[in-house]
Amino acid sequence: MLAAAPAASVPTYALGTLPVAAGQGDVEFPVAGDFRAQIGVLLLSQGTFDDRNPFAYLSQVSPWAWLHYDGFENLRLSVAFQEAWMMAVSPMGIPSSHEERFMARARVQQPKGASALYQMLQLDLRSLDDPTTGNHQIVFRPRFRVGVGLNLDTSRIHSMALYQEAALRFGDSSYVARAFDFYRAVAGYTWTTKRGLFVTAAVLGQVSMNPPGTALAFTFGPVLGLAYRIAPGGKAPETPPEPPEIEQ
Repeated sequence: MLAAAPAASVPTYALGTLPVAAGQGDVEFPVAGDFRAQIGVLLLSQGTFDDRNPFAYLSQVSPWAWLHYDGFENLRLSVAFQEAWMMAVSPMGIPSSHEERFMARARVQQPKGASALYQMLQLDLRSLDDPTTGNHQIVFRPRFRVGVGLNLDTSRIHSMALYQEAALRFGDSSYVARAFDFYRAVAGYTWTTKRGLFVTAAVLGQVSMNPPGTALAFTFGPVLGLAYRIAPGGKAPETPPEPPEIEQ
């Protein structure tokens, strides 16, 4: 018979449920040849473990810029830079902080008639100061996503997108104690004017672990995205954008 492990060897975590709400706006436009640029901003608000209002505190403002290359069929290669300002949330003891992110992404799309499957591999390089110690940290975060887009009508005005994503993180052991960062699922409905404007309403569910590996947070809430796409020659694209990115 195997001896039972001592209770002290079993890791324990603080658990909490956190309501959030996110809004994003972006514009994508041609640059030259197969290159396209995209600029936008993300706003994130949240409640607390006791306050269930997801709009109670503005917690993050994050502008970003992407450069995409579409020279390969059904493959988009992208690089980006993002600034993130995290606001203090005093009831949770969260101080204000700042982070810079450099990102590289490869996304493969597989058209399937009225739907499309896609897979994404992304690497984030995060540069931030540890709010606890004040030490500067560099964190590598690989992210993996699988999703599907569905056109709901023949005129391609209504569509849905679903995706699941998981992320790991690697950095100095004094800051990152566990490799798991988050698992996220998003379901969104998109409506378009067919003139380049896309409006997306989505629902987010996420489980994430803090860097010390001592707490798990279950995050959920609504997401609203406004996207405008400018095609070469002024022709509006019909392909709906992906559901909004939610960075926490």
